[in-house]
Amino acid sequence: MKIKRYLDKDMRHVLRRVREDQGPDAVILSNRRVEGGIEVIAALDYDEALVRRALGVSPGAEATINSDALAKLAVDDVELAAIEPEPGPEIVAAELASRPLHAPSHDLLSADVATVRGEPSLKGVQDEISSLRGMLETQLSGLLWKDGTRRSPLRAQVLRNLARIGLAPDIANLVVNRLEPVHDIKNLWHTPLMALAQAIPVKEDKLMDDGGVFALIGPTGVGKTTTIAKIAAQYAMRHWLDDVALISADAYRIGAKEHLAAFANIIGVKVHSASSSEELADTLNRLRSKKLVLIDTEGRSPRDRELANRLAAYGKHQDRVQFYLTLSAASQEAGLDEAVRQFHQVPLAGCIVTKVDEAAQLGCVLSTLIRHDLPAVWLSDGQRIPEDIHSAARKRLWLVNQAVECMECSEPRVDERTMVERYAQVSAANA
Repeated sequence: MKIKRYLDKDMRHVLRRVREDQGPDAVILSNRRVEGGIEVIAALDYDEALVRRALGVSPGAEATINSDALAKLAVDDVELAAIEPEPGPEIVAAELASRPLHAPSHDLLSADVATVRGEPSLKGVQDEISSLRGMLETQLSGLLWKDGTRRSPLRAQVLRNLARIGLAPDIANLVVNRLEPVHDIKNLWHTPLMALAQAIPVKEDKLMDDGGVFALIGPTGVGKTTTIAKIAAQYAMRHWLDDVALISADAYRIGAKEHLAAFANIIGVKVHSASSSEELADTLNRLRSKKLVLIDTEGRSPRDRELANRLAAYGKHQDRVQFYLTLSAASQEAGLDEAVRQFHQVPLAGCIVTKVDEAAQLGCVLSTLIRHDLPAVWLSDGQRIPEDIHSAARKRLWLVNQAVECMECSEPRVDERTMVERYAQVSAANA
């Protein structure tokens, strides 16, 4: 066993010398601050029994490290370098992390750099600061909300009402800021809901009159195939069956074409297949005589690694195809936001909102549409074909009324703590 004493200006330089001299298998037996720098006793081929006998410690007794005794066992010191300012704890920690030394299994000594320097753990300090910040933010949020409630109780009640239908705080703030100061209790519902309806972006679609080529894209299970069947059926009722063609571009889901074909047989139109970008281009060329062509694409998770490549393939046809993003009103707000961001890699002509009848709160999808300024084109609220699909431009007030009905059915709980957490920023903006 080789024991050696090292003395240098700081821990980083000492550990570097230990590693260079004894290698990564060295064991730190002792470290302390002395006049002139940091003293470290390190050993190679460590044998605890030999150290105990040399120090005069009985085998059954608890080992107490005596740096002076250990130093007498060590060989001569390494040459002491000139004293320089010590590096910060993050530099020492990085140096230790690069090639850590092995500590004794019986934990004779923990070579904790922060302890050697007489400083608290950096991570511990960061955790305490984060905890303190969270406490201060919570208390400040409560004070802001209470102050806003005291100064404008009617405005606070409007925010509570909008929170009950699931509207996000930033969108609620936007709606409330468009209102005149609320002084009449009769306006706590009607006026804000009217303002919300006006804020919903919608688009008057000429599809039923002019036709065109449209592709429905979106996450898995949002109802793209059923929506295509509804649109195709409505168009066929107004025009001719021979004017309509359906394309299944879903080569990912098993039975996707058969699912679309089942609807097509009921309507009386034909389904074509296109599993690649080249096949889609050839199919579109063959169907140039059709007035309405609807493309059913595969559902993809917004986090799918292949989504970008697939959307890039569809994007090659953007001069001929209009893309409608299909969103389920029953989805959570975070999922809706993520879907809009990811599928916006192709130019979106608008949005189709499905499953309005299945949503517990419509405020989530309304917040997403307003936040991203994504116009709703069609609204779907059931499984009946072709009845349960409506033009969004004519149904804004109906959509808001549906949001209120959902609230009355689900009876969401919005207490003061929820308001503090969600609407503190709204109170701060109006403070």
